[in-house]
Amino acid sequence: MADEPKDHDKGEGNEPAKSLEDFVTEHYNKQKKDGKMDATEEIDDKRALDFFSRAMSESRRMNTEVAKSEQKLAKLHAELGKANVAAWQAEHAAEVLTAEQLKHMGLQQTS
Repeated sequence: MADEPKDHDKGEGNEPAKSLEDFVTEHYNKQKKDGKMDATEEIDDKRALDFFSRAMSESRRMNTEVAKSEQKLAKLHAELGKANVAAWQAEHAAEVLTAEQLKHMGLQQTS
């Protein structure tokens, strides 16, 4: 996920997803135990576990895609030079992003 630390480079790659699974499951069970789950909600354990399973699977898939993207970017940096790639990215950003988006991204408008 975007807001997760980039731990997928460390170890097997399942460690961040596993800790996320534990976090989500622990908090779901805690809310359920504390009575914070609305009794009128039709969330049974099987549906919740199916949802968590799909969500964690998608999270692992996205972590794999992020790792692939980072590898491709590293390859471009090696082949074309990090400064060239950064300049092209900044030029592209200036063409497609609004001034507010550029500011948010920490980029300066070139024109």
